[in-house]
Amino acid sequence: MATSTTKFEDAFDYKVVRETVCNNTAIVNATSNPGSIYSISLTNGTTGEVHFKFFDAATVTMGTTVADMVLRIAGSTTTVYNIPDGLEFTNLSFACTVSQNPSDNSAITANSGATVDVKIICT
Repeated sequence: MATSTTKFEDAFDYKVVRETVCNNTAIVNATSNPGSIYSISLTNGTTGEVHFKFFDAATVTMGTTVADMVLRIAGSTTTVYNIPDGLEFTNLSFACTVSQNPSDNSAITANSGATVDVKIICT
């Protein structure tokens, strides 16, 4: 995995959280601080439907911890979800799985190295 968090301290109070290989291993507390999500951009490089799962939790056990929000991403598409008023969180944790079931942990099968790319704009 290659998760990165970038701040724009000099110009804005926003951060960009990016995970280039989102899968069924949860990224836990990506920002290390509470904040609000304003936009989630999801690029599905696989041909099958996958699901982005958001957890407002300091620890995530995939298959047991129930996601607070599940977003669908059709195969071979980019989907952007904008949240103008923001979605507050204490711990920004997330993962991507095949099933939409909030507690599912089915692994994504990458087609010839295709992956799910996640970009989150938050404070």
